[in-house]
Amino acid sequence: MRGSIKKYFLFVLALSFIAGFWSKAFAQPKSGGKVVISSGVGTPRHFNPALVSGSATAMVGTQLFASPLRYDEKWNPQPYLAESWKISKDGLSVTLKLVKGATFHDGHPITSADVAFSVLTVKKYHPFKSMFAPVEKVDTPDLHTAVIRLSQPHPAILLAMSPALLPIIPKHIYGDGRDLKTHPANLDPVGSGPFRFVKYVPGKYIVMKRNDYFFLKGRPYLDEIVIRLSRDPSEQMIEMERQEAHLLPLFSNLDGLDRLSQSEQLVVTPRGHGGIGSINWLAFNLLRKPLDDKRVRQAIAYMIDPEFIAKYMNRGRSKRAISPISPYSPFYDDGVQTYDFDPAKARSLLDEAGYSVKSNGSRFSLILDHIPLIHSQQRDIALYIKRQLSKVGIDIHVRISKKFLEWANRIRNWDFDMTMDSVYNWGDPVIGVHRTYLSDNIQKGVLWSNTQNYRNNKVDELLNKAAQEMDESRRKKLYSEFQRILTEELPIVWINVLPFHTIYHKGLGNPPVSIWGVHSPLDELHWKKPPTMKYASTPVLGDESFPLKRIGVQAMNLIKKRGLHPALEVLKDSNQGFLDLEGSGLHILGFTRKGYVFLDNSGQMKPGMDIKGILDLEGKKLLPQLLDAAKGKNDGLFRSKGVWPHPKTHALGPLSSWCGMLTEEDVICTLKWDQ
Repeated sequence: MRGSIKKYFLFVLALSFIAGFWSKAFAQPKSGGKVVISSGVGTPRHFNPALVSGSATAMVGTQLFASPLRYDEKWNPQPYLAESWKISKDGLSVTLKLVKGATFHDGHPITSADVAFSVLTVKKYHPFKSMFAPVEKVDTPDLHTAVIRLSQPHPAILLAMSPALLPIIPKHIYGDGRDLKTHPANLDPVGSGPFRFVKYVPGKYIVMKRNDYFFLKGRPYLDEIVIRLSRDPSEQMIEMERQEAHLLPLFSNLDGLDRLSQSEQLVVTPRGHGGIGSINWLAFNLLRKPLDDKRVRQAIAYMIDPEFIAKYMNRGRSKRAISPISPYSPFYDDGVQTYDFDPAKARSLLDEAGYSVKSNGSRFSLILDHIPLIHSQQRDIALYIKRQLSKVGIDIHVRISKKFLEWANRIRNWDFDMTMDSVYNWGDPVIGVHRTYLSDNIQKGVLWSNTQNYRNNKVDELLNKAAQEMDESRRKKLYSEFQRILTEELPIVWINVLPFHTIYHKGLGNPPVSIWGVHSPLDELHWKKPPTMKYASTPVLGDESFPLKRIGVQAMNLIKKRGLHPALEVLKDSNQGFLDLEGSGLHILGFTRKGYVFLDNSGQMKPGMDIKGILDLEGKKLLPQLLDAAKGKNDGLFRSKGVWPHPKTHALGPLSSWCGMLTEEDVICTLKWDQ
């Protein structure tokens, strides 16, 4: 009897264990929480991907707007706003069946009329002209059926319905007769996606919150997404290390990749960009001499060593690009003409073109622009090219654009000689490659179109054939011939594949590492284990506490209560008692044990700056002395002479400070100059 009872209890225990295991295995991800994305790809002009391309817009637009389809990690289309789809046997129509009950953020139902309006809007306004060029019309036989009619078969039509390429925008708002390019809804959008627009502070951050009426039940899992805009990789790194930001996409800073790989709470992966096909290149303005001469362009190519760039400048993290099609594309041809480093050949071609060396040692001068982002791929390579071309008598002035928009306006309006650029293949050549080389896509004022002004009838013919060829093997042949022509004529020198990486907090579930990465909706992103900031105990204030300690403790309490970035709004307000730039120079400084600044409300030091090398007048490093004060030496008080400049006058003088530990790794100091 006892044996039977024992077996029964063991059986029940086993069933309980199995039930618990399966319930955990198939448990719904926990909803709630906020994710902060650190974006270093520029400030978006607006948030409507139907009108512009680029990661800055796509990262936001794919959260605000739904698309007909989405893609998994194996390049397979998946249902999204369209629950099913069918391509006709002749390839001349695509029928979309929309989910029922879907609404825009203002409550209006999403219908086939909105799909038709969106497709035709993208066809008319988007810079990727070839993407929907075959679309003749969109029929809407009922509210939930849209039939896209094509003039010819389109091998990339389903891929073109991806989130970043075909946002479904509301006809009742955008179809009001106003110019879509300047429509106010572009900056205050009413979307169809998992998150709704809340706030945008240009150059600083974008806030989006959960769409409670999203058509996919139970999603999104997150309550809020904040995209923090940054141009400085050092700032991005310190935010990720301190868990102030949780997702860092499209990151390619080489020092940063090495450093962040050492963090215990972060994952660093090259995944999340498979569909992008990013190529770093040098583009020529063919309207300007001497760049209208193919021999000059070839000579320049012979002076650039892509293997050196990929292996040494990029520390082996990138791959050489030799043609307009990404090495990771099935249409890539590795048998095309290449230009290995050959100064003798370069000199010969320049002489042959009639540009001999003058008495001053120069042949001619050119201006070289670059995007003011991703310095390791743009500025650094531009400076390398300047040095290389000087060896054959070509004088290069590297022109600096202070902002991305300044660079973009020059390039889109053809006001350049040569420019560095980073351009995406977007999954299929029809979408991301044709736009750069088709002569009918020469559009002044449109960025990432054929801004080189390259014209070749044979290339137009090949690309137009490839755009309707449904057989992959025949498409490969067409693209091989296209690549052979381009690598001989060289309207562009293709240099390397960008070493993009995705970095995310280990506590995140379902991180964006599919083929589109953050160019896809983040409705499934969730917290498995949210980060927690382990604050140190706040120093005790007594009646005799000196003012600097009192201010420092108040700053600590503010940060603990609100978080760093919300607290900054108060800390930077000179009326709140934490900042005095006109008088004593009082301000708050925050830095890590390793010496990286994360807070300076005076603006004197940028987040991510390294203070380890600062010495006092006796030659001692300042950082250890500040750390000793933070640990309690002399009750946190520290005095120094002539080490740290006044944030306003920059004068060196007697400095008083109080420091305390915010966490086990972070220090907060109050600094003030004796008057």
